[in-house]
Amino acid sequence: MAVSVTTTSQSLATPIYIAIAASSAVAHHSHPYFYDQCKSLTIEGLVESVQWKDPHALVVVKLDDGTSYTVDWMGLVGLTRNRILGPAQAALVPGARVVVSGSPIRTTAEIRGRFPDFTREVNPRTIDPKLIRRVGDSFSWAQSPVPNPSTCAGK
Repeated sequence: MAVSVTTTSQSLATPIYIAIAASSAVAHHSHPYFYDQCKSLTIEGLVESVQWKDPHALVVVKLDDGTSYTVDWMGLVGLTRNRILGPAQAALVPGARVVVSGSPIRTTAEIRGRFPDFTREVNPRTIDPKLIRRVGDSFSWAQSPVPNPSTCAGK
């Protein structure tokens, strides 16, 4: 039988933790504010490095011209829940040739327009992936298609 003990400090701290988590979640799950969903970018290159971590796995892809892009993918929890962590770790290794399509990150100024307290500078070569595919291999991941927002009309 499980026993739950709640102290006064725990019950007072709970609303604070929930408020902090909720405010972080708003920023964390605001991809349309950080990435331009009206634009699409496709790159092809070699995996330079991968950081398998939460909240986002980061894949650095080096193009043939030497330019590097950071792919800001979902984290370990999402990759595990979707049963792709193992295959992704086997396929996305340094030196593997990949194609990535997705939305480019917005400029720092555009992000601060929505989040004035945003203090970091952004790497302008960051992509929110919609597709990651290893060239010449069976590994391919694609996000479910989502229609462009109505704000994309005329862009």
